[in-house]
Amino acid sequence: MHRFILSAAICFLLTGTSRASITLITGGPGTTHAGNLVTNGSFELGAPASGTANQVYWATGTSLTPFSSPPGWTTSGASPAYAVWGNDGTVPPSLKGSDSLPDGKFALYMGNGTGASVNVAPTFNIDGSVTFASNPTFGPKYGAPVTLAQTIPTNANPAVSYEMSFWLSGEDAQTGLFAGDPGILELDVSNVIIGGPTRLFVAVPNGATPQPLSRVYEYNFVPINPSLPVTIEFLNWGHLNLAPFGGSSLTTEANIDDVIVNAIPEPCLALLLFAAILGSNASLWRSGGL
Repeated sequence: MHRFILSAAICFLLTGTSRASITLITGGPGTTHAGNLVTNGSFELGAPASGTANQVYWATGTSLTPFSSPPGWTTSGASPAYAVWGNDGTVPPSLKGSDSLPDGKFALYMGNGTGASVNVAPTFNIDGSVTFASNPTFGPKYGAPVTLAQTIPTNANPAVSYEMSFWLSGEDAQTGLFAGDPGILELDVSNVIIGGPTRLFVAVPNGATPQPLSRVYEYNFVPINPSLPVTIEFLNWGHLNLAPFGGSSLTTEANIDDVIVNAIPEPCLALLLFAAILGSNASLWRSGGL
């Protein structure tokens, strides 16, 4: 009994100090498809047939056809937005000249026009994050970003924290067409920062040195209110013109795949179970049962 009470006290100390947050991590525990809280995170459900000729436009609001939005996701885009879902018909599968897809055969390309602008110079960091000296304002060619969002049922899957990951590769990363600076993708996450959603920015790899062909971004987050879900939203503002800051005049755009959110198991469950087993065994020893 004393072991159980002590274990419960340790659990309180471990979990009671949790604070709402979201952090980009490297060398983390990694995510798994087993237990993924994201619906259709690899965009295989409802996907078109393989090949360039079978690609479909997916951003709700586009006037382009054929159109099909991936099940489980909420999407948006301006009328001319040309974001497509599918693959290039290659083996292994890729999309818009991206690196080979990490899971399944299909991905989403977030095409949204050339010449998008931003009013603050970006800093591309070694971990793939992109930072700005102040809150940036983007000017997309078509007046609106291409967005991809889903509400994740973290409230129905309680945990101390959650691990999220997603894969990105730039358009024509394999050909190096968009050399120079990588592209920029925005990630907004609700219920993790007071006053949020938080705005995070990551580099879209273009395959030009020192950029890789693709990256997997991994975050750990803790909800502010565990009784509410967390919404994740990806925003692509378009091919950016960074020439005003001495950068590339035409950056690449994102291909996204393999979006995963895992609940991190409560470490106290194992601790409490272990304490309970010890207590039970001690009783058996005292009674001569062992």
